[in-house]
Amino acid sequence: MTASYRRSTEPLSPHLLPSLALGQSPVPDGDGRITPLPWRLRREALGRSTPGKSHGQGRRSQHPPAGEAPPLLTVADVMTRDVVSVSTATPVSEIAGALSGKRISAVPVVGVDGSLLGIVSESDLIRRAEIGTQRRRSLWRRVFADASAEASDYVRAHGRKARHVMTLEVVTVTEDMTLAEVADLMERRRLKRLPVVRGNRLVGIVSRSDLVRAVARHRVPSFANPATDDTILRDLSARVEALSPSPRLINVSVHRGNADIAGLVESAAEREAILVAAENTPGIRSIQDRMILRPRSVS
Repeated sequence: MTASYRRSTEPLSPHLLPSLALGQSPVPDGDGRITPLPWRLRREALGRSTPGKSHGQGRRSQHPPAGEAPPLLTVADVMTRDVVSVSTATPVSEIAGALSGKRISAVPVVGVDGSLLGIVSESDLIRRAEIGTQRRRSLWRRVFADASAEASDYVRAHGRKARHVMTLEVVTVTEDMTLAEVADLMERRRLKRLPVVRGNRLVGIVSRSDLVRAVARHRVPSFANPATDDTILRDLSARVEALSPSPRLINVSVHRGNADIAGLVESAAEREAILVAAENTPGIRSIQDRMILRPRSVS
C-alpha cells in the first residue's frame, strides 16, 4: 500500500501503513570459443566442498530481532556466480554477439587458470572500423600526435581478438565488500558491473542489476514481539532528530502504534523525509501528519 498525505494544519484521519511482511557457466576454451566451465572448476571457484550444499546455508538471517539493525549485505549475497567470460583469443565479433545476445555490458577476459587478465565492455567496442566509427585525426593533429597512441587506436579499431580491445586496468571487488562500498565505487567510477575476485581468480561478477534485484527481494521483517509505544516513540524521535535541523519545533507522540507528528519544518523535503522515517519505524501502524512549513521572514 502506498502512503499518501494531505497537507493540512488540522488533525487528519490516520493513514494505515502495511505492518506485516510480504510474507551453463560460459568460459573460454583454448581456441577462444565460449564454452561451459567444467563442474570441478566451478565448484572450486565457488568455494564449495560438496555439490549438494544448499546455496543458503551459512547465510545470515534476513530478519533481525526487533530493535537491532539489519545485517549489511555483501557482494557474496548478491553476485552472479555463473559468469560469461572470454579468453584473449576470443574473436571480437563473438564478444559483441555475447554482449548483445545476453544483454550484458561487459565480459571478463580470463586465463586458462581462471585468473583475471582484463575486461571488454561496450565502450571498448564503439570505436570500430566495421561500423565506421574509428577515430579519425585531422592532418595537423597527426603531426603532433604520439605515434604509439596512433598505433594503439588502430589496433583497438581493427584488432580481431579480445587481447586487442580489452581494458587491462580492471576495477575489481571482493566477496566480503558491502553493497554500500560497491554502490559508492560504481557511482564514483561510473561503472555498470565489477568482477569479483578471490586473490586474482575470477569467482563472480556484481552489476547494478544485481543491486536492483536485492532491492526487489527485500521484505519488511515481521516481529514476534511488537514494539511498545515507548520504544516506538524513542526510535521515531531519534530519527526525526537526525533528519531535522530544528527537531525542537517538531512534536511526536505515539498511542497504540499510531504516530502523531506535528510542528514546523523548514521545507517540503524535510517533511517528506520525516514521513518516510516514520514509515520505516518498526511498530508504527498509522501516521497523522500535522506538520506545516515554517513561515519565512520578509526583510
